[in-house]
Amino acid sequence: MKKLLLLMLCGIMFTSAYAQTDTVRVTGKHINTKHLKPGIRQYLVTISNPRNPKVLTKSLWNRDIRFEQVQGKERLVIRQNWIGTDTLSNRTIESVLEKDFSPVYHTSTSARGTAAFNFYPDKITAADTARTNPWRNFAMPLPEPTYNWELDLEFFESLPLKPNTVFLINFYHPGSKTAPQYYAYKVTGSEKLSTINNQTIDCWLLRIDYSPENYGIFWITKKSHEVLKMEEKFNGITRYKVKLGTIAGKYI
Repeated sequence: MKKLLLLMLCGIMFTSAYAQTDTVRVTGKHINTKHLKPGIRQYLVTISNPRNPKVLTKSLWNRDIRFEQVQGKERLVIRQNWIGTDTLSNRTIESVLEKDFSPVYHTSTSARGTAAFNFYPDKITAADTARTNPWRNFAMPLPEPTYNWELDLEFFESLPLKPNTVFLINFYHPGSKTAPQYYAYKVTGSEKLSTINNQTIDCWLLRIDYSPENYGIFWITKKSHEVLKMEEKFNGITRYKVKLGTIAGKYI
C-alpha cells in the first residue's frame, strides 16, 4: 500500500511539473525568422455582426514576405494589400524590420490618408512622407523597444511555440494613441485542423484573452509554423482569417 501511495504521489508531482506554465517575455533572442518562407500568402478575412446576421463582410489580405537590401543591410520587408467590397477598408502597407522583427519603418495608405513612421529604440516618430497628413506631428516615446502589431501573423510564425507557455509580447499599432504594452499569448493546446484533400494538419493553439468575453485564437502548424486560421470574438463581432491554399491572384 505504501508503495502504491508513493507511486501515485510521484505521478501527481510529475503531472504538476509537466503542466506548469512557462512565461516568456519575448525579445529578439526568441525570434527565428528562418521559419518565414519568402513569397506571397493570402488570407480570406470575414466579419459577421449579430446585428446584421444576413451580411458577411469579406476581404482578401495579400501579404508578401521578402528579405531585401535596405540602406545597405539585409532586412525583412513585408508588403500588404487589403482588398474588400468596401473601399473604405482597403489598405496598402509596407513594413521594414530587422531580422529579429525589430521595426525600422512602417507606412500605411487608406481612405484616411498615408501614415509613415520611423522606429527607434527609445521612440517612434512620423517619417518625412507623413508631413502632409494628420500624423505629421506624431511622436511616441518608448521606455523599451516594441514590436509592430500589424505583423502578428508573421511574428507568431517565428516564435518557439511549445505546450503550457505564455508569451508576453510588447505590441503596438503604428500611429495609435494607445502606448505599447505587453499582451499575453498562451499556447493552450493543439488541434488537428482539416485542410484541402481531406487532410489534417497538427496545429498549436495560441490564444489571447482581451477580456472575459473577448478573445483571439490562432491555429499555427507545428511542422511549418504557418498561421492557417484565426478566430476572434470582440464585442459580439466574429472575425475569421483563413489562409488560402491556392493563390487567388496577384495583388501586390
